[in-house]
Amino acid sequence: MVLNLGFNLETLIAIAKIVGIIVAGFAVAYYIRKAVAKLLIRSLPVHISVAMAKAVMYVTIALTLFVAAGTAGIDLTGVVIAGGIAGIVLGFALQPVLSNLFAGLFLFSEKIVTPGSLIEVDNVVGTVMEVSIMSTKIQRVDGVIVRIPNSKIFEVAVKNLSAPPVRRIDFVISIAYKENAEEAYRVIKHVIDEHPFVLVDPPPDIFVHNLGSSGVEILVRVWVPTKLWYEVQKDLLWKIKKSLSDAGIEIPFNQVDLWFRTPLKIEVSKE
Repeated sequence: MVLNLGFNLETLIAIAKIVGIIVAGFAVAYYIRKAVAKLLIRSLPVHISVAMAKAVMYVTIALTLFVAAGTAGIDLTGVVIAGGIAGIVLGFALQPVLSNLFAGLFLFSEKIVTPGSLIEVDNVVGTVMEVSIMSTKIQRVDGVIVRIPNSKIFEVAVKNLSAPPVRRIDFVISIAYKENAEEAYRVIKHVIDEHPFVLVDPPPDIFVHNLGSSGVEILVRVWVPTKLWYEVQKDLLWKIKKSLSDAGIEIPFNQVDLWFRTPLKIEVSKE
C-alpha cells in the first residue's frame, strides 16, 4: 500500500527553496547585526550601537520574509501599496523625530558636544549633562536645566568653551581724558604681570582701543587656563579697578555736552 501525500518533486524543490531563503536570510541578518554593532560601537554609545544593529537585523529579516513569500507565489501587491501609503504618512508625521534622530547620530559620531563640556548654543550657555539620541540636556550657568532638540544643535553654531586648554579674556577699561594714559598702562600691566594665572605665552596685550565720548578706552587681552577663566576675569577686573583708584586715575562716567544753535536767554523771575 502506497500513501500518496500529493507532493511531487517540483513542490519539494519549491519548499526547499523557500526554507533555504529563510534560513540564509536569518543567518545573514545575524551576522549583519554583529558587524554593524562592531562598526558603530567605535563612535557611538553601546546602547545606541546595539539598538541600531538590531534595527538593521529586523529590516533584513523583513526583506527575507518578503522574498520568501514572493517565491512561494503569494501576491504581495496589495501589501506593498498599503505599506507605501503608510510609509508616506509616517514619513510626514515622524519628520521631526527622524530629524532629531539623524542629528543625534551625527553629534555622537563627530563628538561635537560631550557630557561635561561647557558650550554655548542658541544663546544658551551651560554644561552638557546628557547627549541622547533625540535631544541634549544642558545645565545653564544659573542652574536651570534646558533640553534642546538635536536638530536645533545641528542647525546652529555651537561654541565649545571648554575644549581648548587656554582661553582669552577681553575687557575694556576707560580712563578720563585728563589722566596720563602711560601711567594707566603701567598700573594695568603691573596687575597682570603679578597675577599667578595669567599666561606669559601667548603674551598679554594692552593698548588704546578707542577714544570714546566720555574717556579713553583701553583694551586688555590676556590668556588664562580655560578651567579658571571665570575666576580670573572677576579677580583681574577687581584688582585693576582698585589699583587705578589707588593711583588716583579717574574712571569716568558718561558725560554729555549740550550745544544750542541760538544763544540762550535766561530770565530770573523776582516773584
